[in-house]
Amino acid sequence: MITNKDLNEQYSLFAKNIKLNRKRLNLTQEELAEKSDISISYIKQIESGKYFKNVSLTTMLKLSKALDTNIHNLFSKNKKSL
Repeated sequence: MITNKDLNEQYSLFAKNIKLNRKRLNLTQEELAEKSDISISYIKQIESGKYFKNVSLTTMLKLSKALDTNIHNLFSKNKKSL
């Protein structure tokens, strides 16, 4: 069974990895928004990790493609492979 705590931990990890990957590519939030066809306000919301939202698979795929990585890496704790 997946608990709310599990979901929140995964979302926090996802949010952190979005930001780390964006910075790795020297992209601003605005540039990532343009590259992924996602609004800048949603990028900011995801990266802040303050508000839990159900991120769709489509959004995850857009972000992983824009960040030149795969979805697995966006949920990975091991940042050495980024």
